[in-house]
Formats: sequence, structure tokens, C-alpha cells
Amino acid sequence: MLEGKDSLWNELGRYLEGPQLDVYWQMISQFRQGPSKIQNWHSIMTPGSGSLPVFSTLPSPDDSRTQLSKLVVGKLNGGMGTSMNCVGPKSLIEVRDNKSFLDLILDQIENLNQEWEQKIPLLLMNSFYTHEETQAHLSTLEFSSEIIGFQQNKFPRLHAESLSPLTPVNWGDQAYYPPGHGDFYQCVRQQGILQRLLDAGKEILFISNADNLGATVDPVILNYMDEFNIPFLMEMTPKTPADVKGGSLYQQDGKLKLLEIARVPDDKIDEFCDQKKFKVFNTNNIWINLIALKNRLNQGPLELTVLVNRKNIGETPVVQLETAIGSALECFEGAVGLTVSRDRFLPVKKTDDLLLVRSNLFTLNKGQLKINPQRKSQYLPKIELGEFLQNIENFQNSLPIIPDLVDLEELKIKGDVRFEGTACLKGKVHLEGLKKALILPSGVVIADENLQG
Repeated sequence: MLEGKDSLWNELGRYLEGPQLDVYWQMISQFRQGPSKIQNWHSIMTPGSGSLPVFSTLPSPDDSRTQLSKLVVGKLNGGMGTSMNCVGPKSLIEVRDNKSFLDLILDQIENLNQEWEQKIPLLLMNSFYTHEETQAHLSTLEFSSEIIGFQQNKFPRLHAESLSPLTPVNWGDQAYYPPGHGDFYQCVRQQGILQRLLDAGKEILFISNADNLGATVDPVILNYMDEFNIPFLMEMTPKTPADVKGGSLYQQDGKLKLLEIARVPDDKIDEFCDQKKFKVFNTNNIWINLIALKNRLNQGPLELTVLVNRKNIGETPVVQLETAIGSALECFEGAVGLTVSRDRFLPVKKTDDLLLVRSNLFTLNKGQLKINPQRKSQYLPKIELGEFLQNIENFQNSLPIIPDLVDLEELKIKGDVRFEGTACLKGKVHLEGLKKALILPSGVVIADENLQG
């Protein structure tokens, strides 16, 4: 039983049942204790090589059939495409060749099962925002692989000052929110999915964000998980200046832990963002031994770091308490952070990213994107499309045909810039349509130029 229950507990009890209420109350209790900043910063150490191995040092398996027979692939599918002004599940946004994120994920699973003669299921954790539309889309497709779609919890938002819950009578669906992907652990247990997978002989779960097109099954990592009985593995990748705020790993008291920027003392932010001490960041590609997960959950709820998301619903300030799937790292003895190459982290958060993955910088094969061998640079170009083109409708109208970007280093666009047809961009290109629209004719080649409308 949780201590210190009060009137808020009783209020929440009108909307949540036993296990959900216990979990939410634990989050609220942690929030009430105040910001969980690292107290003894000097005790934080860079992880040793044993806790942070490098992918290139792992042995390659002779045959992956046995390991693949134990595998489940999971995708975190609760997000909406609001950053691109989309309506509906983000995973249904078209990426390329008339296929969405979800279509490409299914292609990957189908090809994997056919190539290796396996029955690897796909696990989809949806939010109440995405569940119905995702299931409806799946019903229109033909596939042989097993799809296990389930809906995560929804918790009432809290008034920022009083912490009283928003009521559905007054707020409708806006009263609720999905409490982050750390909710995964509670859901798979409570809904019987974890036991169902174990009963089917599944032992290892590879789970990642649905919008990360680099997160594909790697037999080398799978073999490493199985051979060394790793309970929990988080894929890390080297930081760049653009990733300074991403969660990183540290060691404290001999234990591997995940550090999010929200827990960094204010006077240590610069040190956290620097690439010298914290050299890698979390891709949210997670591998979990399901037997170890069941054993750990039998000991009690996972102690996950609570993230505070403050926002306004209309003019009303609210608090959303969320948890992240990766913060379970420190709940498992023997957890590992594996340093992988950058190509395993290819998220699409904005239209900047969408431009890259739709372009000829990548080739598509069996649902997987691979860097075009014609690309000479080992790095992807830096893209800044500007506010106008962050709207998906403006983006698609302005770029009806994606330009040739193979030799591009940098693209910055401000305002209304429109391509009438094919184009080739090379080197560093800056385009501006602030005073009036910049319209570029079909077939244009722009190399190391600044153009204004």
C-alpha cells in the first residue's frame, strides 16, 4: 500500500482502477517531492567499457535462426504528427514510395519472417489518440505476420496549481493524456501480453520508436543479448552538436544509469551538453529479456524517473507526468549501453527529417532505408526548412518532387520557397522567400548559392 493518500487519491479513484491508480499515485508522489536533480554531481562517472561496449567488437553469429525464433519486435506508436501539423497517427504519414512508417515496419517484419522462415510477431503500443486509426489501417492491408496491437493507459491531466484532475465532464477527451512510453511495462503485464509472449516461447523484445527508420532488427545485437543473457540493452550513438540535450549514460555507485537533461543541476548544463564527458546519447532502441522483465516486475513496480510536461489546455495550465521506457535501465542488474553507428538512429521529428528520408540520399530495400552509395560524405546534410515549411501541407505543395540531395552539405530555407519540379542542390544552399515567394523552375541546379525571392 502507498502511504500518504489524501483527497487527491479519492478524486483519481473515480477515473482510474487499482493498478493504474497505484502507478499514477507513485508518479504524483515523486513529483510532489520536487525536482529530482542529481545531488552529488562529482560522483558521476563515465561508464567503463564493460558497461558500454562498441557494436564493432561484437561477434557475428553463424546462424541466427534460433535467436530469431525467440524474438518479438515492438514499436512505440502513440505519437501524433503535431510537429508537422498533421492529423492522426504519426506512423501513417507517407514516407516514400506511397508507404507510411507503419507500412515500412510491416515490410521489414514480413521480409524477415519469409527470409528466415520465422514467426516473429509485431507488438504495437498505441495511445488512445492512435489506436483506432492504426487498427483501421491494418485492416486494409494483407500480411501474414502476427500483429499484437494494444492501447496504453490514459491518465487525467492535473491542474498546475491545485493538482486536481481535469474532469471529462468539463473537458471531454482533453482531460486525459498518455503517460509516456515508460507505461509499456505496466501495460504488457496488466493486459496479459507479457505472459502470452513467454508462453509462445518468446524471450527477447526489440522495441523502438515507430518514427525511427534506422531501428531495424540486427542479428549481431540479438545474438549478443542471447549468448550473454543480457537483461536490458540500450543502443547509444555518438553525440553531435545537434544531440546535446539527448539522454546519456553515467555510472554511479557501480550502477549504470540514464541521465536526462531535466535531472542535471542548472550550473552543470553546459558540462552535460559537452561531448567530452557525455559522449553518447540514447536512441531509444531498447532490447529487453522478457524473462528478466517478468522476474523484475514480480518484485514490484519499476522505479522510473518521472518527467514533468507542463502545457496549456486552452488557457488552463496543466501538468502531465510521464515516464520513459529507457529509464528502466537502472532497474536491471547487468544492463548494458551498446554504442552503435549513427545509421541506427534516423528519426523523423520535423519536415527537415522527412525531406532527408524522402530524398535520393537513401535507397529503399525490403522496408529498410540505406544510405545511397553515391553519397561521398559520411554525414547527412544539415537541413533547416523554416517555420512555413514545417507545415506538412506547405511542405508537400512547395516540394512536389524532392530535389537531388546526394551532394548537398547544408540547406537553409526561410519563408515561402517553391520548387516547380525537379531540382539538384549541391554544397551549401540558402533560399529565402520572406518578402515575396521564391519560385524555382523545374530542372534548376543550385550549388553553393544564396537566393532570395
